[in-house]
Amino acid sequence: MMIIEYLHLFFAFVSDYVAMEIIVIIFIFVFSRIYGIIRAGRWRKILSSALDYHRFHLEMIMNDPSADIKNKELAQAMVWAITRQMPDDLKDKGGGAALFRSLLGQKTALNTCGTIFYDIAKNFKFIDKRILKLNTTLTSTFYRVYFIESFASGVALLFMDIFMLKSIVLKPSDGSARLYYEMRRELKSNSKG
Repeated sequence: MMIIEYLHLFFAFVSDYVAMEIIVIIFIFVFSRIYGIIRAGRWRKILSSALDYHRFHLEMIMNDPSADIKNKELAQAMVWAITRQMPDDLKDKGGGAALFRSLLGQKTALNTCGTIFYDIAKNFKFIDKRILKLNTTLTSTFYRVYFIESFASGVALLFMDIFMLKSIVLKPSDGSARLYYEMRRELKSNSKG
């Protein structure tokens, strides 16, 4: 009986003294954190598979004897961003700090992809189209990794799940939507088998 009385007093206090906006903000924060805890593991697997996909295809370009030196250099820079730079970006303060440092123009994996994009634009005639596509989807993957490892992970994961639901319904033919859709399907089939 005591617990019910305490709850009644607590809710009376909340309704009398705490603004409804604060309650909504607290609810959104708690929901966001819980959603982030529940969904982060699955998305980490999808994004890890996406990074492996990129590394595999970039190494194929690097080992392709018909690829010219410029394409090999760009592929090598992207592999370096995946294997060295991104882990360093996340090591100290997580994805939020890496995003902030990217906005400040500091050296991050995201900014490496941006530099590669400008290099592609300057040399577009000679660039392998696979490099352009891989750079675009790799940039998207880096953003998602940083958001998952940031304070805003719950909100980011909610949007990523909506994006995935849209991909499941529309079945896109290319781009990052197609990449994450395929990575999800592959993980699902591997867990069944």
